[in-house]
Amino acid sequence: MEDIKSNQFSFKKIILNLLLVIPYVKKNYRLLISGALIGLALGLSVEFYRSRDKKFDAELIFLLENDNASQGGLSDLASSLGLGNIGGGNSNLFSGENFKELFKTKKLLRKAILTKVKIGNKEDIFGNIFLEKCDLFDHEWSGYPDHIEHYKFKSTDLKAISQDDKVIVDLIAQYLNGNSQLQNENPKSTFQTLTVETRSDTLSYLWAKLYLNTLADFYISNKNKKSNELLEILDKRKDSLKTALYYTQGKLANYTDQNQQIIFQRARIIADRLQMNSTQLQTMYLEAVRNYDNLKFSLVKETPLFNIISEPELPGEIFKYKWGPVTIIAIIIGVFLSIFIQYVISVYKELMA
Repeated sequence: MEDIKSNQFSFKKIILNLLLVIPYVKKNYRLLISGALIGLALGLSVEFYRSRDKKFDAELIFLLENDNASQGGLSDLASSLGLGNIGGGNSNLFSGENFKELFKTKKLLRKAILTKVKIGNKEDIFGNIFLEKCDLFDHEWSGYPDHIEHYKFKSTDLKAISQDDKVIVDLIAQYLNGNSQLQNENPKSTFQTLTVETRSDTLSYLWAKLYLNTLADFYISNKNKKSNELLEILDKRKDSLKTALYYTQGKLANYTDQNQQIIFQRARIIADRLQMNSTQLQTMYLEAVRNYDNLKFSLVKETPLFNIISEPELPGEIFKYKWGPVTIIAIIIGVFLSIFIQYVISVYKELMA
């Protein structure tokens, strides 16, 4: 019973405290309205500025092939030649968080920025197109030197670029890295989504496709690195066997021409040996050619692919600004500031009195 009375008393006290606000509002409504109007004006100004700051999104959805893809044919062929398993070594480089970290590496960003792309009939280095269309020098990069806006890259070779090239490439890479996101929206799905946001729909479109192609080339070259090394070994072996076979066949033909009527057993043994060597080399050569062709076929069949599910389009989608939140917060701050100012004034008057 006492708990009920205590709860009723507490609730009654809260209501009475709230009712005390009404006289305060009536007495200081002009000050409160002034603070709310100032907050409204500031909030609308900020939102108007943000709404004019247009940005364009490009979204690309792709499927990264499973790292556990079959490499049985290549592995069996390598084992038969005593070269070990060619499927190992890079199995975890492109999985899970490793792939996201690889996405941010400076080496790949630099390579993509210095890659030539084609817009209409014009082909140029992507870095030059970025500086021309980025529209950053009136916004985020307004304090940077003017010569950066008109800078031109001349080489696509990372090893041949100058120190100034590296500084500006890294500046572009830092911006693009911060405005490019790779995410897996559904943990149960293997689909990856690459989202790029810039001030130009052309840049967003180009960068999304260019950077994915750069990642794909790096991925495929690493997955097939050992296979290509094995292919090179088989190619050299095939050529050496071919040379040895042609030499032995020519030597056998010359020996036969010079000994049309063999009467000595020693001469016959030499001819038989040349014939045997020629037959063995021919068998080995045909086997090498077959292995070489099988490896090329397996390499094509087992080369991993980036399957693009959804590509960005031009014109790009404008990032739509949502009006309201900033203005509401500004009005609330304006009201509280007016109350605080009124309180400070009243305390000051009391102290002076």
